[in-house]
Amino acid sequence: GAGSRKARGERTSALHALRRGIKAESHPMAFRPHVVRPLNRSLPSSRLLLGLVGVGLVSAAVVVLTGGPASTWWAPIYVGLMWALGRELDPDHDSTALIAAVSGGVWALAGFDASAITALLGLTFGARLVLNSTGRRPLLTDYIGMGVLATVISFTITGWVGGFGLAVAMYIDSRIADENRQMGIIAAGLTALATSIVVTSARAFPQEFPDVRSAVVIGIGLVALLAVVREPETPNSLVDSRMKTPLLQGRLHAARAMSGVLIFLGAFLNGPDALAMAPAAGVLVLALMSNEVERIRRRTK
Repeated sequence: GAGSRKARGERTSALHALRRGIKAESHPMAFRPHVVRPLNRSLPSSRLLLGLVGVGLVSAAVVVLTGGPASTWWAPIYVGLMWALGRELDPDHDSTALIAAVSGGVWALAGFDASAITALLGLTFGARLVLNSTGRRPLLTDYIGMGVLATVISFTITGWVGGFGLAVAMYIDSRIADENRQMGIIAAGLTALATSIVVTSARAFPQEFPDVRSAVVIGIGLVALLAVVREPETPNSLVDSRMKTPLLQGRLHAARAMSGVLIFLGAFLNGPDALAMAPAAGVLVLALMSNEVERIRRRTK
């Protein structure tokens, strides 16, 4: 009768639902690192970045083919890393990241010291971790990946600044966070140890005490001091996760202060090659200048 047909229909629907569930569970889960921010190509700033990277690549090829230094091949990578660091240190203003990207490309194309590329890489991930701009807590695989990256790049002073800086960022983030604290603190300690072993084995540390009277070192030191003592305005931007919670002012301040101290440390330890840290310091200067403009704008509204 009608009752039996209804019962059979319900059993059939339940069976189809069970099959769909089994089929869905049989698919492997898509892995997405929690410390990576994908490039949103629908945004004008992202499309501009891709254009700048292309211009940097073509310009580098022209410079090298006309007898310029091979180091200019780093130009498109400098463009990308400077943009990424600018996006973390000044999340509210795309202009900071874009100006930083152009400056990085010009720096490499002009033949200046491009050895700080590893420092830029570590500083970018470190600032992102402290700011928590992804809005997601790092996974165990994230900590392993960051630890390996930090260790691999620590064979030079500038690389060690980026690698050791990642360890510092893990620790700061874990102290601020409410969960997964122990895993982050352990990862920070192991990463700091590994990066220090690598840089010591490579004998990259200066054998004599560096000269602190260098104008470049003093200038970068002043920038770092400003980053430490100058509190940023409350950011308006949201994290990248689906929750879309606001970025925290305290985390932004910590990211800028940490970056400033690490950049100064790199300039100090590099001694006569302190100028290599100038691009990273320039990004921080742009972020601090943008903050003051924003401060004035909000006070005069």
